[in-house]
Amino acid sequence: MRVKKYYDIAAEASKKIDGHRGLMKLQKLCKNAYKVLDVGCGEGSRLNVMGGGVGVDINRFAIFQARKKYPKSNFQIASVEKLPFADKSFDLVYSAFVIEHVKSPEKMLEEMIRVTSKRLVILCPNYGAPNRRSPVSVENPIIKLLKGVLPLNSNTLGWTKVVPKQKYINIDDDTTVEPYLLSLKKYLENKGLKIEECSSLWELEPPTVNPRKLFFKIFFKYCGPQIFLSARI
Repeated sequence: MRVKKYYDIAAEASKKIDGHRGLMKLQKLCKNAYKVLDVGCGEGSRLNVMGGGVGVDINRFAIFQARKKYPKSNFQIASVEKLPFADKSFDLVYSAFVIEHVKSPEKMLEEMIRVTSKRLVILCPNYGAPNRRSPVSVENPIIKLLKGVLPLNSNTLGWTKVVPKQKYINIDDDTTVEPYLLSLKKYLENKGLKIEECSSLWELEPPTVNPRKLFFKIFFKYCGPQIFLSARI
């Protein structure tokens, strides 16, 4: 898929927040914040919807588009694993649907923690849950299920690494790791953060009578389709 088409699709998706509790909650937090940083901002549409601020992305084309479309915000080319800001530069640092595409999510989170003085927010697919998987996952479902219910080591995220497809056709064909809400929660708590809200957004999943899906929905609150987590420093 061509780079421009990739970011055109991302732009359309970024503008659709109605009915998505995680994105609507993020928008409210952003509008009440003094200085906001979007980590992995892409072509800037989501930051614009959230009310503007500072955005960073590694892709030069994306930043070029962001600066052109949204000149009131500040966009910079930078790695999400090495942010070009001083400690505690922002009172709200967020990342939306980016962490599943990075090589080292721990480094990304460490940098986000470093540059925020108040609050951190993560939104992403919950691909690492025992009943979920990314489009590029090849893991045996039984092994994945067992891994998902075993005790977690809070010193590391422990997310499964996957290999992106060489040719991007469908959404998240470029996934590199499979995030899991429960391990993210424990990891951030281990870093000393206080969890404010932690949801796997089960409400995004359509009603079902499938016994397996109903079982997880009733008994496993961390196994919904997506992750919304806000934490205070």
